[in-house]
Amino acid sequence: MEIRDIDVGDKDAVHRHWEIGLLAERDSRPYDFYPPFETVWLTYQTGREDFRFVPFGAFEAGAMVGAGRVELPVLDNLHSAYASVCVDPAHRRRGVGRALDERSVEVARSEGRRVLMSEAYAPLEDDSPGTLFAASLGYTKGLEDAMKVVDLFETEDSWPELEARAAAKRGDYRIVTWQEHMPEELVEDYCRLNEMFFDEAPTGDMQIENEVWDAQRVADREKRNKATGRHELVAGAVAPDGTLVGATEIFVNTLAPQRGFQSGTLVAPDHRGHALGLAIKLANHRQVRATFPQCRVLMTGNADVNAPMNAVNQQLGYRDVERCVELQKSVG
Repeated sequence: MEIRDIDVGDKDAVHRHWEIGLLAERDSRPYDFYPPFETVWLTYQTGREDFRFVPFGAFEAGAMVGAGRVELPVLDNLHSAYASVCVDPAHRRRGVGRALDERSVEVARSEGRRVLMSEAYAPLEDDSPGTLFAASLGYTKGLEDAMKVVDLFETEDSWPELEARAAAKRGDYRIVTWQEHMPEELVEDYCRLNEMFFDEAPTGDMQIENEVWDAQRVADREKRNKATGRHELVAGAVAPDGTLVGATEIFVNTLAPQRGFQSGTLVAPDHRGHALGLAIKLANHRQVRATFPQCRVLMTGNADVNAPMNAVNQQLGYRDVERCVELQKSVG
């Protein structure tokens, strides 16, 4: 077996690398939220301003049987790297994954990173081959998230009552929505919310530092989303003084519009208690239904200790389907 870096300009190699990840996820996860190949290909071709990718593969007799990648943050969290290791299910239990992890450690160390992070998925009440494998490699659990899904078709009838309940508590706060391009007058407040995210969202023992956001970072992400087929839908809460004090984001890939990913939701601490989290998520659910009527399922993840957000998601009809175990180990 040989571990070799992948030429991101070689479309066949990138496709096989992507395919191994798809096969591994289909073998172990209850829902398919794997990114379409064209999005992965375009991401490699356009690059990212916030991460640098180092993809590599495990080869036997000239055929790729395992896929690994290290993501290196270049704007924040420069102490860390993120590793992804997948093995074709037909080639497991032969040391392929361990060899890919060893390469991940080498890459992280060569870049001066002292913490290597990863994640593994598992059933709600049990370990999985992924969590057991990670433990054998020296990774420790930093945080556990419950992965949840909601069926928008089945829950839409419940939205009017929830909206009335939220409106009764909202007072003079306004709910606004936008897609793709953020209103210029909200950019500064949005950046402030993003910078407080890791102070407010549970991070457990994960060694994660706050990010620094500015208008250029927002613009770069919008440009990247457009180039790679990711459609961003956002709902926000605006205080009586015109300040954006809450936001929630959903991403729908135009190549897989039947599903979406509910990303971060945050309401600034001084503005909680007005049902703003529920209100903005409802507004964004409606925006998804109007823009992508074929989008049926949304997936999200919440730490078990995040009781307020779990309560909001329960009202919206999200149900737990698996666990995501966030992992890390020292490599410095």
